[in-house]
Amino acid sequence: MADGEAAAQRRRIARHLPHRAAAALAVPAIASNVAVPLAGLVDTAALGHFATATDLGAVGLGAAVISTLFWIFSFLRVGTTSLVGRSLGRGDRAGAVRHIQRAAALAGAMAAAWLVLMWVLVPGILHLLAPDGPARDAALAYTLIRGLSLPALLVTLVVTGYFIGAKNTRIPLLIASTQAVANIVLDLLLVGGFGMGAAGAAWGTFGSEWIGAALAVAMLWRHLDARQRATVRDWRDATLRTGWNALLRFNGALMARTALLTGVVTFVASIGAHFGPEVLAANAIMLQMMHVASYALDGYANAAETLVAHAAGAGEVPQFHAAVIATAIPMAAIGVILSCAYWFARSGILDALTDLPGVQSTALEYWPWIALLPVLSWGAYWLDGVFLGAGQSPLMLGAMALSVLGVFVPVILWGTQQPGGLTNATVWTAFVALNVVRVVTLGAVYSRLTSTVARAA
Repeated sequence: MADGEAAAQRRRIARHLPHRAAAALAVPAIASNVAVPLAGLVDTAALGHFATATDLGAVGLGAAVISTLFWIFSFLRVGTTSLVGRSLGRGDRAGAVRHIQRAAALAGAMAAAWLVLMWVLVPGILHLLAPDGPARDAALAYTLIRGLSLPALLVTLVVTGYFIGAKNTRIPLLIASTQAVANIVLDLLLVGGFGMGAAGAAWGTFGSEWIGAALAVAMLWRHLDARQRATVRDWRDATLRTGWNALLRFNGALMARTALLTGVVTFVASIGAHFGPEVLAANAIMLQMMHVASYALDGYANAAETLVAHAAGAGEVPQFHAAVIATAIPMAAIGVILSCAYWFARSGILDALTDLPGVQSTALEYWPWIALLPVLSWGAYWLDGVFLGAGQSPLMLGAMALSVLGVFVPVILWGTQQPGGLTNATVWTAFVALNVVRVVTLGAVYSRLTSTVARAA
């Protein structure tokens, strides 16, 4: 009887998969997400055509460092989405607004600390990652300028997290699109028009991020109703003093998990400095393509996070499983399409991004790794969204730690012991292997999520 009931439940889930709801969330999110790395590709293309390989490699290195440092704070977006989504799933609109306030207070504290510490942290990190020379000097100037925009980024992350948690991905699309257009215009003006090189690219991104933050705040205030606005204004309510432990536990695990992943990405970006300027520049281009793929995949991962969060908040197990299946199918298709596009359009992509022959030939040498990455790693992005929606960031941290410390680091150490020393091919092999193991480790603990959702009922 139990088996028959389980089979009947599976049939009900299959008949009521929320494909339309997932697509309605994912399509604007994909466009919003892709707008971010596309602006970075414009930076790369402008420098690839109007500057030298040293400038291009320096911005790749500086962008990797600042992206790593900033990406560590990305838990504000995903954490806010999960907490807001679960609150709204329970019908607690006031609680959802309180999550914005706590996240905003946390963002303010982190921004203040960053603006003091970055003058020491950034030079120290670049000193460790790259040898002394023009590339490191240009990367330092780029990174310090970009660092001044962290407060704007944190504001945008909190607001975007709220809207995605509220099942609204259209406003984040508007914010990201406006920011991307501003970045492109400023970049072409400062790099292509005034020939400011790496510093021009940095100031262009700085300006666009503050424009995006201003728009985000304006859109949030417009979206909230009168009662929610009153809740936002009230910072003395007793309920605001509770919930901090859950927020810090959830976001703390996310921050540690993100730090591990971004540390790996920074290593991949910076290690090219030890192989020469062409490899450094080629790795910068390949990582830009990785970011395009990751942001495209994150669209349905965002949809999975939102739908799962609402199901988890309501304690609806069938709704949870339906959201998981409905987001997995299109994500797998996107992974296959991206891998095929990267492989068959590789020459056109590189022609668009740089006209430096040495950089093009070096990138082609390592291109198979970046072409394989989307189809091998889509499952990791999908499961990230599922686990985030269910509020299981500690499990995500454990899976990431095992992937980094149990796979990536050993492969890199093995490469250093080979007769020719560590090679760029070994670095990319380790990176692809890490992403495959992320899928395996998250899949191994997926079964725990059902009981978590059921307990919320």
